[in-house]
This record gives sequence, C-alpha cells and structure tokens, in this order.
Amino acid sequence: MTPQTAILPAASSHALFLLLRRRLGRRIDGQLAKYIAGFHSQLMEFNKSQPDTPVLAAIGIGAECWAELFGRERPAELRAFPHIAGAIHPAPITNADLIVHLRGEQADLLHDVASDFLDAVRDWLEPVEVTAAFRRREGRDLTGFVDGTENPEDDERATVALVSEQDPDWAAGSYLHIQRYVHRMESWNKLPVLQQEAIIGRTKHSDEELPDDDRPRTAHISRVVIEDENGEELALLRQSLPYGTPGGDRGLYFASYCHTPRHFEKMLTRMVAPTDDGRVDHLLNFSRAVTGAAFFVPSIEKLTSLAKTDQPA
Repeated sequence: MTPQTAILPAASSHALFLLLRRRLGRRIDGQLAKYIAGFHSQLMEFNKSQPDTPVLAAIGIGAECWAELFGRERPAELRAFPHIAGAIHPAPITNADLIVHLRGEQADLLHDVASDFLDAVRDWLEPVEVTAAFRRREGRDLTGFVDGTENPEDDERATVALVSEQDPDWAAGSYLHIQRYVHRMESWNKLPVLQQEAIIGRTKHSDEELPDDDRPRTAHISRVVIEDENGEELALLRQSLPYGTPGGDRGLYFASYCHTPRHFEKMLTRMVAPTDDGRVDHLLNFSRAVTGAAFFVPSIEKLTSLAKTDQPA
C-alpha cells in the first residue's frame, strides 16, 4: 500500500489546507467518489509539467461522511474530533467532512490544483475555510521559536504516521488532526524573552530545551511531549506551518499525522484540561484554537478503489 504523498516528506515551503463540508441536502454520490478516486492520477499528470517542484497532496475523510464513500468498511479507530471534558482553554470542533492538504515549493501551483479541485466538487462540497500557510526561516513559528522539533526522522516517520499491522486493511493510511490557532501577537511580543522561553520551554535563539528543573510544568514542551505508562514517548508527525497576513489574523495551522488518534487526543487533553498534575499549557494564554477536525487519510490504493465499486447505499 502507498501513503498519500503529503504525509511523510520533510516540510515544504508552502501549504494549502482546504476544509470542506457537504452542501445542505447533498450526499457523496458515485460521480464525486470517482473524482476523488482519480485525484492522485490527475495530480501525477499535473506534476509532469513541473517535475522539480511537485505538488504533494493528502485527502482525508471525516467520520460523519465516511459511510457515503466506503460503506461499513472503516478503520478501527475512526472517530470524530474529541470533546475534552473540563477544558479550560477552547478546543472547538468544526463541522467538516473532507480535508485536502496540499504542499510544495511553489504557491502558484498549489493555487491551481486547489482551484481545480474546488471547481470539480462544488456541486457536493462547500469550503468551510481555505488557509494558505508558509514555512518561515529556520522553520520558526510566528512566536519566533522553531516548530516541530520533536518530529520523528528517517524511517521513524512512517512508523509514527502510518497504520500498519494493527489494522492491515487500512495499512499506509493515517489519522489526521487539524487545528487553526490564532496568536495574540501584540501581547506575545511585549513579553520579555525569558518569559517567552519559560512559556515555550526552550531557548529562543539557540533552540535548546530548558533543563527539567528550570522548565515549568505549564510550558508548552511539558504539555505536548507525552509518554505512555512505561515512559515511552507517544510521537506524532507534525506538518504544521504558520499562516496569516500582516495586520490580520496570524498563527499556526497545526496538522498531525499518526497511526492512531490516541496520541493526539492525549496531547490535546494535557494542553487544555487539568490532568494528573493539575496544569494546562500556558502558551494557550497567547494562542487560541478556532477550528478543530479529525480525518482518516486512506492509502492511494484505497482511494483509487472508489472508482471500481458501487457507491454504498
């Protein structure tokens, strides 16, 4: 089985996130399913004209509309974005059925692919939002700190991101969670660097984690680096990027791929709700989530199979 192309490669310079929902009264029918089934083949043809700067893509499908594409056959842990009981900070749930994650080195190519996709599906799906994101120098978030330092590397990326023998029918698929965060940049930029570092849990310029004794339990690093009962780290493969316009909303488009939704759910709980240590993530005093959605990103073969079968009733 072959994973969709946007999941595993290292960070791209640009990304587009198309968050979509079914139009009122519309179901996903055979015509739309066949278009989705052929999307990666069309993208391969498109990329032949720009072989040095290919567009990478992943299509994810939400739990609410899953049966309209695949019927009763479904990944073992497919479920909606979690509702976190006792949350102090917002973790909103967005009504979205499909996501298209595009990334690459040329923003104009992403624009063209996204425009063609939206034109093709307009009778069935409408955009909830379309967000263009970009990689900043040295991979830094708009807060000034390097993002994604905990990402797995090399072969570990596939081990973390892709379903394998635990659910063989859906091998090479991945559970994708997204959240769009809006940063309070004016308030953040007024903080002394030492206070920013205590909130993040790393130094700003040398990008070193603060020693355990000096790092607050409310630091962002302390909340998002999660472990199981045996002390093993529960990793995610992040493909997050900054987004925004000067003078407008600016923040981080968080996107994580994993072989299980449980890692993200545990991380989010530790960020927004007091758990065993009674703390939450103090970065959320300066960065607010405004969207949240969960999807499963099937293998290319599973998507392609939609063109060969009758639509579920």
